[in-house]
Amino acid sequence: MKVWDRSRSIAIVAAAVAAMVGAFAAAASAQTDPRVRTATPSKGLLWGSKMTVESGPCCAAQKGAKAGDPAEAAVLAKLGDRAARDGPILWLRLQNGRLLKITDCDDENACEADRFRRHRLAAWWPSLGLYVVDVGLYEEGLAYLIAEKDGQTTRVASLPVLSPSGKRAVALQSNLMNGVDLDVIDFTTHPPKVTKVQDLPACPGSGKASFLRPRPVWVDETHVRFEGKSPLEEDDPKARQLLRLVDGQPQWQC
Repeated sequence: MKVWDRSRSIAIVAAAVAAMVGAFAAAASAQTDPRVRTATPSKGLLWGSKMTVESGPCCAAQKGAKAGDPAEAAVLAKLGDRAARDGPILWLRLQNGRLLKITDCDDENACEADRFRRHRLAAWWPSLGLYVVDVGLYEEGLAYLIAEKDGQTTRVASLPVLSPSGKRAVALQSNLMNGVDLDVIDFTTHPPKVTKVQDLPACPGSGKASFLRPRPVWVDETHVRFEGKSPLEEDDPKARQLLRLVDGQPQWQC
């Protein structure tokens, strides 16, 4: 081989290796960057959850397998062979003969705190093609919206509450341990677009409110009211908490 040919071959190999390293680095970055909301499970993990996309028939639990909790069992009973629970494993059917395998790590004595995960199927939204999975963490929780199309997984603050049209949702955590985490979700795109609400309502003269009330209720397609008892006793129960979506962007309305 000529020296020039050998050098070119080495350069091509080096470029290929660099591309692979870059791809792995990008995947790792997606796992840790809090701004990244959607990713596809790869290399067996996604945001600390053990998740893999596999090929094969779906879905039937093995005989004698330990069932999940009653709420999940009720959801699974309605889905036939679309989803199944097999002890610590949740199976979800994807398109093109694939399935998503999600494995719990819910033994507090065996799992590191940042790897503790308990996954329960909360809903299947056929019009959106999404599985909704409630994820219990060591001291908090979140939710995954998993696309039947390709297994892409979008993480949100909690189980979402759909708007009347089903084209939007809000997901809220509001408690003394984790503070306030509010997401507005737009389902008109794939994957869903998630907008984090960065501020709290501060309407002049409406009373003090340091936390959001824990139950979001859609008034109509563009307004969400927050109801229930505030986590802080000193918060004024009459303080105005009304979120308005203007061109899809959240704004507090006074």
